[in-house]
Amino acid sequence: MRSKILFTLLFVSLNYFGFSQRPASHPNVDWNNNLEYSDEFNSGVLDENRWNKNPSDWGTWSWEPENASVIDTALALQMVQHTHIRNGENYYFTSGILRNEEPRTYGYYEARILATDKGQGTCPAFWLYSRGQPDPTEEGEAKYCEIDAIEIFQIPNQLSRLEMNLHTRILENGELVWKRPGQGFEALTRNTWVAPWDPRDEYHTYGVWNRPDSILWYVDGVQRGGKKNYYWHLPMHITVSLGLRTPYERYINGVRTIQPFPDSIPEPGFPTQMFTDYVRVWDTPAQLYIDRELYYDQEFSIYEDLEIDAIYFAGQNETILVDGWLGVTCNLQELDENGIVVNELTDLYPNAIGKESGKAKFSFDLTGLTPSSALPAGHTYAIRPVFRTSQNDGEDIYMEDEQFYPILLTETTSVNSLEAKEKIKIFSSNDGVNVQLSDLDESAQIFVTDLAGKQWYHNPSVFGDLLIDNGNFPTSGVYLISVKTDKLHRLEKVIIAR
Repeated sequence: MRSKILFTLLFVSLNYFGFSQRPASHPNVDWNNNLEYSDEFNSGVLDENRWNKNPSDWGTWSWEPENASVIDTALALQMVQHTHIRNGENYYFTSGILRNEEPRTYGYYEARILATDKGQGTCPAFWLYSRGQPDPTEEGEAKYCEIDAIEIFQIPNQLSRLEMNLHTRILENGELVWKRPGQGFEALTRNTWVAPWDPRDEYHTYGVWNRPDSILWYVDGVQRGGKKNYYWHLPMHITVSLGLRTPYERYINGVRTIQPFPDSIPEPGFPTQMFTDYVRVWDTPAQLYIDRELYYDQEFSIYEDLEIDAIYFAGQNETILVDGWLGVTCNLQELDENGIVVNELTDLYPNAIGKESGKAKFSFDLTGLTPSSALPAGHTYAIRPVFRTSQNDGEDIYMEDEQFYPILLTETTSVNSLEAKEKIKIFSSNDGVNVQLSDLDESAQIFVTDLAGKQWYHNPSVFGDLLIDNGNFPTSGVYLISVKTDKLHRLEKVIIAR
């Protein structure tokens, strides 16, 4: 039966490769299929110049190169029951993995996978993860990034449960902190979908699109998940693997722990294999991203500098050009009622020149600018970033949704000024949101609203530190925390996982 399935899939795969070569999720796009990272496995042998099948073991997983091979033009990753000792501890299974040794960040990644006949206890996966990144120095920067395009968990009684999750380790309050599913960060990291079919019965297509602004997941061409991309901007390695799951391992105190299944009691169902018909990677368009929620129609004091962060992506193997905009440029413009620029401030980020992707930082001195309320009728302020990429012989890239974001300049409180950030600390935890005000010599008002502007919490007079516990938030999701004094105003987004 397996041979018949594989023969049929070979015919379909060859036709797909020859005539389509577009993602199952985006059949009408004209993205470049990057053959350096893609593999059809049609040669009958594994391309070991492209893939590493013998990386170092980790956790409960022991990778052995003999467990990765090509069978009938499909990648076969095998798991076998084999008692062995690693670091003085007994382990009972070895399995297969392939990892592309050339990392990349943004793009569309797709694989066509048939899960193991064994099912329970095995986890076919297609994912991306970073390795060996330096320790971050800036608050909120990532040390580690992982995007699971698919993990077919196949835990008891949930064989059709598909996990499309995120993992990261970021610098938070001076310490590296894990943020991942099962540890209080579900809204940030978890996507679960229960399929109406069994992934062991036939091949299905799993894809993920990593963008500077968002991460989108697809199963058989249909979007099944999406998250805002807060941290997943590091170079990552494309990986296909067959890992252990319950009941052969368990999380105990946050650590994967092997469970005993000695050879003296053979476990039925082994050896078992997952099959991957292909791995395909597409280069997706250049993009420039500024967090809309932080700037669009938000207020900023003319007595403080306006700080702006932008994430840029010139396209795979493309670079930011010096001509046109001298790197990444951000303009602060006064527009009249017809959208004509009547006044403009400009800041440059030349460090982006020659780079493929990164974060650009801009700062505007607002001293002397007229508050928005005193502008002529119909006039408004707007921020407009732009860069020129080398793709298409030079192309100007603006923000994808809108070329500019309107903002409001005021004479009142300072929003996210340096002093406000130093004296007002806001961060989420498993229990809720911590607001630290110990450095203030005055009381503060605290407001909690959702992204639609609905208020869920208000404390009119707070001295010292405060925990806004999870009971004040109706659901998991992103909320805005506003802390105001007579002089200072800090406004931050937090993610609540209930």
